[in-house]
Amino acid sequence: MPLFPPTRESALKLAQLPPAVLQRIFGHVCPHARDESFDTCEESAKDDNCVLCDLRDLSHCTQVSRAWRVPAIRVLYHSVRIEPVHYCKMEAWLAERRKKKGRFEQNGVPEDTAQARLRLLRRTVRDDPTRIGKLVQYLKTPYMLREFCYVELAQTIAVLPDLHYVDLPEGMFADEPAYATLRLEVQARCAKLRKMSYMAGSEKSFALLATGQVWTRLQVLELKRLNIDPTTMRNVLGCLVNLRALKVSQTDSLSDEVLLSTDGLPALPPLEELVLKDTPRVTAAGLIEYLAWLETQQALKVLTLKDTGVQASGLADILTMATSLRTLALQSKISQPFPHNAGVPPLASRSLRTLRFEVSGRTSSAQDASAANTYYTYVANSILSSNLPRLRKLFVHDESFPDKLQAMPGPGGALSGGARHRHQSSSMSSTRGAPALRVSPPPSSGDNGMSSPKYSSPMASPRAVPRSPGLSASHGQLAQNRLSSNNPFAPQATGRSPIQTLEVFTKSDEFGQWNFARVDALQRSSSPSAPAQSSASHRESHYGLAADVEGQGWDRGAARRSVMVGNAAGGFLTLPGSAPFAPPPDLPPVNPGFANDDYRPRSSSGSSRIRR
Repeated sequence: MPLFPPTRESALKLAQLPPAVLQRIFGHVCPHARDESFDTCEESAKDDNCVLCDLRDLSHCTQVSRAWRVPAIRVLYHSVRIEPVHYCKMEAWLAERRKKKGRFEQNGVPEDTAQARLRLLRRTVRDDPTRIGKLVQYLKTPYMLREFCYVELAQTIAVLPDLHYVDLPEGMFADEPAYATLRLEVQARCAKLRKMSYMAGSEKSFALLATGQVWTRLQVLELKRLNIDPTTMRNVLGCLVNLRALKVSQTDSLSDEVLLSTDGLPALPPLEELVLKDTPRVTAAGLIEYLAWLETQQALKVLTLKDTGVQASGLADILTMATSLRTLALQSKISQPFPHNAGVPPLASRSLRTLRFEVSGRTSSAQDASAANTYYTYVANSILSSNLPRLRKLFVHDESFPDKLQAMPGPGGALSGGARHRHQSSSMSSTRGAPALRVSPPPSSGDNGMSSPKYSSPMASPRAVPRSPGLSASHGQLAQNRLSSNNPFAPQATGRSPIQTLEVFTKSDEFGQWNFARVDALQRSSSPSAPAQSSASHRESHYGLAADVEGQGWDRGAARRSVMVGNAAGGFLTLPGSAPFAPPPDLPPVNPGFANDDYRPRSSSGSSRIRR
């Protein structure tokens, strides 16, 4: 007996639903049809449903009535995904029926189902390209299919003028001669592509982007082992005004010269995600100069640095400029201890929520391990100083990092330097000169008090918004003088809990398994401006770069869990025994909706679907 049996009134109301509501309902029937990510077919796979069964259910909806056919077809061909097999119980039965048996061969020959489905899709869109072909915006195919059936793939995308993303063979990204026809077909027919990759050997094709005639709407660009001059790269990046995510790996052409603001060259677009891997010519000075634009400060949300010229001691300056940064990842090899005597301020950011700080020694010697430990002491001091109030996830290569949060003094200790640095970071003023491309002494502030000595450099951008350290200092002094020492409404000078909830993932080396430790503060923050956190399943990248942003080796299923609470002195204490899991106090309640499996539409193949 169904929970809500159908009635005549419900059928009449269902017939009066507008097409937009029907499309949303059909999107829940076939969830993968709403996939608008730039992840490949393998990376965007989900384990909780069978794609082919959902696709069959949605195709049955197109045959119910004329009112359902048009909105169902729009959802059916919006994001096309070709899967080789069923991920449910039907695969064993269908695999036997697909075999081509003969009189003298009873075992049968298995059929290439992925290729057969691609050919059926090619026939459908080529027979009706004006009504069905223009609906396809995302096309995802398995790896083996796109590598060996690129002829059928080229014939299919030739009639898809509104295509935004398609899985292409890796040889096309390197300009291999075998894929020359496919590349020309994609350039001529798919002018609205949003993502493209260039590898070693495709320098000539990459330079064509500067003409403004090929793929002008690109939002995601991946470069790997390109050998071009910095001027060409700057011209190409400046022409892509819609670019939102950039990944550069093993490319020496990207340097501080490309990130600088130069007259006569187009300005770099404001990026939301920037991933740099094995780019030693990019330093903290170049990133600070790029972040001198107000648009880039507000746009940059994700920054990943792996084996670049940026040192851990320069992250504080980058965080000060990147005012909207939410995810920061640093992975580097060191041989020298952290320069504590150089006056490096602690890490401070009011927007950072995820920090992946993976610093390890160049060798496995005890000296390099001791040097790496000083870097994690620096991070622990920054957390205890309450300079990262919204930090929720932390990944480190130090298994004893939770112990550092217990053993160290609180925000008022000598190692934290809390209040002094918080005041300086808010006004962007310091006596230490920022790293610059030219060696020069830090200039002093002018008579008008409108220059900041910390970020004044010979190449300072005129677009940077000036800050007034003198004005902020005088304002703080006036506010302090207005309140007497015996005022009951004055803020107290006692130490407070440094954070609300912090998930700490630790492991000993790069190839080890992540351990999990949950750090909860004793008191809940009373700030009404703190935003609500999203669910744990939220991906760090919205442009198909999650594998580079999240790193590798994160295993929460076999993670070791421990709960730590903040004490009155600002440190942390470990709860004895196995404490039950409790969600963070700042997480919103879970809305049942379709998150509960009981309310989700079932497939006609059975009630349970298990991916093998």
